[in-house]
Amino acid sequence: MFGSYLIYKKSWIGFIGSLLLLTNTLLFVDSGIQIELISILYLNGLFLLSSVVFLLVRYTKEMNYYKNLSSQMNEVEEGWFENIPYPKKRYPDGAIYSILQHVHEYEQMKRNENDATNQASQTDLAAWVHEMKTPLTAMKITLDAHRSNELAQRLQANWLKMHLLLDRQLYISRLATLKTDLLPEQLEVKTLLQAEIRELFSWCHDKDLAIQLTGNPSSNVYTDKKWCGFVIRQLLTNAIKYSPVGRTITIHTEQYDEQSVMVTIKDDGPGIKAHDLPRIFDRGYTGENGRVQHGATGMGLYLAREISKKLQFELHVASGLDEGTSVSMIFTKTHSFNQIRRSSM
Repeated sequence: MFGSYLIYKKSWIGFIGSLLLLTNTLLFVDSGIQIELISILYLNGLFLLSSVVFLLVRYTKEMNYYKNLSSQMNEVEEGWFENIPYPKKRYPDGAIYSILQHVHEYEQMKRNENDATNQASQTDLAAWVHEMKTPLTAMKITLDAHRSNELAQRLQANWLKMHLLLDRQLYISRLATLKTDLLPEQLEVKTLLQAEIRELFSWCHDKDLAIQLTGNPSSNVYTDKKWCGFVIRQLLTNAIKYSPVGRTITIHTEQYDEQSVMVTIKDDGPGIKAHDLPRIFDRGYTGENGRVQHGATGMGLYLAREISKKLQFELHVASGLDEGTSVSMIFTKTHSFNQIRRSSM
């Protein structure tokens, strides 16, 4: 930084050097001035030393504020302006501070405008989804009233897919406000699973799939029923979508080390290729399997991962080509009811 400072002050340094050169020229050229050579060297040394000390003092004073700014700017994050020190000098430190203050205020204004626009869009989208659910509910009532009808039975699975897509869109629109919607409580894993299995029953029936619960599904976890249920639904939806007709989806619940509960959903699908695995939680990434399944949107696992972060449980995926896929949800008791509640505030 001192080198940059010298370059910045090159006009000063040039002016000081010119004065020294002019003084030496007068001493040698002007016959009226009689001075010993040693005295001229002493004068030059004293002059240069004074100039160096002057530059060092000015560097320390002038660059102190810029050093503080640089240390803050290296880690720009939310609330960056509040971390900037107030300047002691009106100019140029005060001028720079004013410029940064205007930038901060403009950034805040644009951010508030964007947030308001996004919120309005999400509210409109949520309202639209709710409106779409009304005729869907009417269709469901009609289908349930004619369960014995073959056509109604064939329409059940497609109705369910439409319902799940709309429901997913509704959760996407609420994702930004998830923290304010959390209601963590102690829940039995079996209760969570059965609710989602019932929801997807017609799709399983359509593909002649069986769902087997193994291990200890009576284990309890601390989580939010609605949002955790949505994650389970996404994982089950993927398992059903990629399972061959007539197979079994296994859901194994295991409590280990008295602190954690792991729920693993395993299907007998085609599996995920190794090069797709690192990206399966990326938003919109469908991978090679998704290109075969034209209904894939690449949003299910993305949403599951985002929600799992908020609910403080882990998601792990194990898969191999032609070996099926296992997705595990790991709940830890160290994240108690109150801890999750505090984190949501």
